[in-house]
Amino acid sequence: MSPDDAAVEIEHLFALVRARYGERLTADQLADLHQTVESIVQTARALRSVRLPNTTEPYAPFAPYRVDP
Repeated sequence: MSPDDAAVEIEHLFALVRARYGERLTADQLADLHQTVESIVQTARALRSVRLPNTTEPYAPFAPYRVDP
């Protein structure tokens, strides 16, 4: 995926939110919301870029329980 794809995804999602809630938000709130959507899209793209095989299991930390005498 290219940076242009990310920009398109950001604009589509922002347009959806603006259409739904735009009349209740100020210009400053919309600007903050655009930055938030951009951050969410970038994070989601980073997560999608990690390829995990089907055999990968969740990390299960081992912490033995020890009773103090």
